[in-house]
Amino acid sequence: MVETRLLIVAFNRYIDRLRGILSRQERFSADASHQLKTPLAVLKTQAAVALASQHPHHWYESLQAMSVTLDSTIQLTERLLQLSAVKHKEQGERRFSPVNLYDIVQSGCFTRLAQARSKHIDLGYEGEQEAMWIEGDEVLLSELCGNLLDNALKYTPEQGIVTARLERDGDAVTLVVEDSGPGIDDEHIHLALQPFHRLDNVGNVAGAGIGLALVNDIARLHRTHPHFSRSEALGGLYVRIRFLSLVPQ
Repeated sequence: MVETRLLIVAFNRYIDRLRGILSRQERFSADASHQLKTPLAVLKTQAAVALASQHPHHWYESLQAMSVTLDSTIQLTERLLQLSAVKHKEQGERRFSPVNLYDIVQSGCFTRLAQARSKHIDLGYEGEQEAMWIEGDEVLLSELCGNLLDNALKYTPEQGIVTARLERDGDAVTLVVEDSGPGIDDEHIHLALQPFHRLDNVGNVAGAGIGLALVNDIARLHRTHPHFSRSEALGGLYVRIRFLSLVPQ
C-alpha cells in the first residue's frame, strides 16, 4: 500500500509538471506568433510603398527601411529559437557536462568589445583569473552570459560602464553582470522576466523583451535562478547567478 501510494504521488507530480510545460508551450507559441506578425506586416507595407512609387529615390528609402526591419526580425527569430530550445530541453533529460564558466565569460566580453566601443562603453571583466568549473550545457550557458552582456550594453547609455565578474563562494561560483544603465525597479522585475514584455523606462531602444526571460529559463534549467537588484557601484542593473561548483573550495 505504501509503495502504491508513493507511486501515485510521483505520477500525479509528473502529470502536473507535464501540464505546466504544455501550458507554457501554448502561451509561448501564441506570443511568438503575435510577435512575428508585426514585423512581417511592416515589411509588407514597406514593400507596397516602394511598388506604388515611380521614383528610384523612394525605392531606395523603402529598401533601407526594409533592411532595418529585416535585421530586427532576424534578431527576434534567433531569440525565439533560443527560447524554444530551452523550453524543449525542460521536457527531456538534462545532459550536462563540465563547463569552464571563466572561458565563457571571457569569450562573451571579448566578442562584444567592438559593440561596447561603438557606444564608448567601458566593458570589462573583474574577479578570479582561473578556470571555474560547473556542470551545465555549454551552449546554453554561453547564451545566458551573452544575453546578460547584450542587455547591459543595449540599455547602458554612451560612455557608461558594464562589468562582468566571477566569484568563488564556498562550493559555488557566482556570475555577476552590472551596468550604469537605467536599471529595473524591484516592483517591475517580475515583468522583465516575462517573454515579450518591455518596460517603460527603456525609451526608444529597440528590443523584443526576450533577453532576460531567456536568462531566467536557462538558469532554471541549471537548477538556479538570477537575482536582480540595483547596482550599488554603478547605479544600473545588477544580476547575480549562483552555480554549484564542481571543485569546492
